[in-house]
This record gives sequence, C-alpha cells and structure tokens, in this order.
Amino acid sequence: MNLAKRLTTAVASVLSVAALASVSATQAHAALDPTNSIGIDFDADTTTIISKTQQPVNFPRTTLAARTDTQILEGTLKLPQAAANLNLGPLPLTLANFKISIINPSQVTGTTTPGTSADGRQTLELKASQTFQIRIDSVQPLNIDSGSVDLNLVPSNGSCVTPPTTATLAGSIDAAKLLAEVPAADAHIRGTYTIPPFANCGLFTGVLNAIISGPNNTLDVHVTNPRYSTDAATALRARLAR
Repeated sequence: MNLAKRLTTAVASVLSVAALASVSATQAHAALDPTNSIGIDFDADTTTIISKTQQPVNFPRTTLAARTDTQILEGTLKLPQAAANLNLGPLPLTLANFKISIINPSQVTGTTTPGTSADGRQTLELKASQTFQIRIDSVQPLNIDSGSVDLNLVPSNGSCVTPPTTATLAGSIDAAKLLAEVPAADAHIRGTYTIPPFANCGLFTGVLNAIISGPNNTLDVHVTNPRYSTDAATALRARLAR
C-alpha cells in the first residue's frame, strides 16, 4: 500500500471516533497502548431529529477526544444536556420545554476505508457506532398557571430513562485537509437510531412514549477544528513512512 493510501487509512481510524455523539461497546477491540498512539481532538456539534415530530434537538458544542495507533482507535464523546421544545406530533403546537441528557455513553468505535470523491479528492469513508441511554430531566408545560415556575411533569430524581440504544453512523471526510500544514475538518457523520420506550417517568410516561419513542431518529455529528497533540501530526507521518 502506498504512503498516501496508508495515510488515508490511518487518519480514517482517528476520525471514525468522531462519528459520534453520540454511538458499540459490544464491538470488541484490543486495548490501545497510550505510549504508542497519537491523540487528536475535534469540536463536535451534534443534532438529533425526533422522527415522530421532526423536531431538532441541538446539543451544545463539546470536545471529541480520540487516540489511534493507526490500527486501533479509542475515543470519548460525552454530550452536554440539551434543551428544546416538546411538540405535539408534526403539528407546530408546542406543549412544553424539556431537558434531555445522553447518559452512560459507550466508547465510540468504527471502521474506515479509503475512498475518492466525485472530483477526485482522497476521502475517508467512515462507519461508527455508540451505545447510550436517553434521560428526560424535566418537562415544563407552557401556558399553564401551576402556581410554580418550577413545575416538572417527570420525576426530578433522574429515573425517566430508556434502555440502551445504539446509533450507527457513516460519513465522508476530506483526508488531505486533515493532514495539511494547518489541519482542518468540516465533516458530517450521520445515521439513525431508535429511541426505546421511557420508563419511570410518572404519569407522563405514556405521553413521552407516544410523541418521542420510536425508530428512524436521525443523528448528525459535525466535526471541525482538529487539534493534534504535540507533534502528533509529524509522528503520524513518520510512522506511516516506515
């Protein structure tokens, strides 16, 4: 394999971690030797769209931290709590504001293959997955005079949680930009996942499951601003040139 293809494969291993926020812990892989691997961080902006309502939920920007030895990869992506409106089905009728958390996220793992774009650029074709649970932290109804601005329709003890679910994502990344003198990335890794039924949400459990739980929810992880650990880019090139 020539150096260009080896570089593409190696960088793809790093970036496959970026496929998510949130995505499988069941996918076994050998432990990564931290003394013989390279670190790289990305900014990660993650959006999910609830299938039943076509409602976007935007998670605050976070950092994706990844390491690779060009064969094995490890990484963490922990999404901050997000807030959004809770709509009634596809109708533009907002019932409440709610806060949602992604909890117990597994390590992100994935596979990569070198590719070529339609205009001849070297690309990284990625597939990745992560397993996690979804927790509803609060649901505060709108336009209801409850006598308290802190009215919460779900228990405040963090019990309103789904069973584990897995998101599987794929995307294409420009390899040359990542390995440039000033590294760059502007890639979307997208896929779908199922929101399992919520449990232990009090009287509101049935409503949540009726308007949120179900298949074909989309997940989009937008990765930008790659930052290698000290001299990591040089080390990566040197390793692959051997």
